[in-house]
Amino acid sequence: MASVHLVTDSTSYLPADMVERYNIRIVPLRVNWSTESMREGVDIEGQEFFNRLRHSQEVPTTSQPPVGEFASCYRELGREGGSIISIHISGDLSGTVAAAEAARRMLPEQDIRIIDSRITCLGLGFMVEEAARLRAAGKSADEIVERINELIPKMTAYFMADDLKYLHRGGRIGAAAATLGSLLHVKPILTMKAAKGIISVQEKVRTRKKALTRLVDLTAADCIGADKVTATVLHADNPATASQLEQALRSALPEAEVVPSEMGPVIGTHVGPGTVAIIFYAE
Repeated sequence: MASVHLVTDSTSYLPADMVERYNIRIVPLRVNWSTESMREGVDIEGQEFFNRLRHSQEVPTTSQPPVGEFASCYRELGREGGSIISIHISGDLSGTVAAAEAARRMLPEQDIRIIDSRITCLGLGFMVEEAARLRAAGKSADEIVERINELIPKMTAYFMADDLKYLHRGGRIGAAAATLGSLLHVKPILTMKAAKGIISVQEKVRTRKKALTRLVDLTAADCIGADKVTATVLHADNPATASQLEQALRSALPEAEVVPSEMGPVIGTHVGPGTVAIIFYAE
């Protein structure tokens, strides 16, 4: 059977040991700070980034990997033969999928499958991990792509940003929602369902404690009747709150597989420090 190569981007935030074990290629997005352009996970890591973000007067931006970087990766893997499955952050959040598609068009002789995960962080990572397991089990590229496409509409994120100015500044929510949260100390519960690929306000909660409870309640409600639940509790430089949230989720869904993870610099740029989230899928 022809080999299958797996490619994803740095916003999957996969553990380094998993990346090495499954031989997954990571193409990094960029964080741009003044005149610096830094590759996520290569030139800048999470803690360094959040320390700088909290104290900097400058506003960082993010950008997708250059098309040439994808093309170089695909060419290198193509020399080994087989198919390439490249799974990436939602195209509604980033131009990463578009860059990968542009690189694929440069290499028409290669079998390159680009998948828009419609999500990010370890939600994307779960899909890449599933693809790696299937590849290890000897599944074909067609079978792997079919399974990942089945997973996409099942993936959901619920999250609470500590400060809505970051999401507003990046154009992810409107000014009204950001102002409401700032003036009334409302903690909106935001959601991103992979079936849609965009961030929207799920509901508004008056206190942080209630917001954390609602994150768990919404997740549990979505998982009623499921045979299997896979979830991650993740945070942007807020491990204490994430630990509380993880304990609550494990109590609500004791049979679920719950994996702790973190948001890195690219996603952290847009959600801001202090954000906590649950990303999950139920089957």
